[in-house]
Amino acid sequence: MPLTPDNKVVLIEQYRHGVRGITLEIPGGLIEAHDTPAAAASRELLEETGYREEELISLGWVHPNPALQGNRCYTFVATNVVLEGSQTLDEKEDIEVVLYPLSEIPGLIIGGAITNSLILAAFYRFYMDYQPLEA
Repeated sequence: MPLTPDNKVVLIEQYRHGVRGITLEIPGGLIEAHDTPAAAASRELLEETGYREEELISLGWVHPNPALQGNRCYTFVATNVVLEGSQTLDEKEDIEVVLYPLSEIPGLIIGGAITNSLILAAFYRFYMDYQPLEA
């Protein structure tokens, strides 16, 4: 979950075949054999957006589909991200980078603009563990 110094979230829009439409998500990808989860998060952020973080803070992990798979999905907050270069996408990736104020994220979730369950879990962890909502 990349956050700029002025509290904007760096999100990506990309076409997803399963829903036959464009989704709004945080950057992410697979952990390669030589990666730690944090190294993979940093690499994917840079590749998909061109942004580099000052620090990565773990928000933990979830089982995406424990009925069928034993894998884990790790989530990190990437703080003080700055645009360092251009995207370096795989040949089949078509990703547009968009920034939204952090304050607009709950509305995007409630309004149905963010629907990917792993992204929703990441924002849940963010709001519950990293930056609790004010009572």
